[in-house]
Amino acid sequence: MRELRKSYIPSGQYDRNDQNQHTIQSGQDRNKRLVRRLAVFLVFTLTIVVSLNVTFYKQEAEITAKKHERMKLQKELTSLKTDEQKLKDEIKKLNDDDYIAKIARRDYFFSKPGEIIFPISK
Repeated sequence: MRELRKSYIPSGQYDRNDQNQHTIQSGQDRNKRLVRRLAVFLVFTLTIVVSLNVTFYKQEAEITAKKHERMKLQKELTSLKTDEQKLKDEIKKLNDDDYIAKIARRDYFFSKPGEIIFPISK
């Protein structure tokens, strides 16, 4: 008879076992959903972080290129300003008749009245 009592399980225990099994199963389902949500959140976060890093690196490269271009243009501006100053000085000199006569004699072999020019080949 004792053996029969061990094998006999009251009907209430089946319900508790089913409830425990259901609770365990629902907990596992919740864990699966939580893991899925975390995975989706992780993928979303990684996508945002990677896209931000790519954007920042591109912007940094553009800024560096613009700085180099600015330095190059600054040097060119300095060179053009010195050329402008030389040309302004040349304009002032060209307003002087003696300077124009000197250039004409040097470059075009013009002479003063009474002068004779002897071209010498080099």
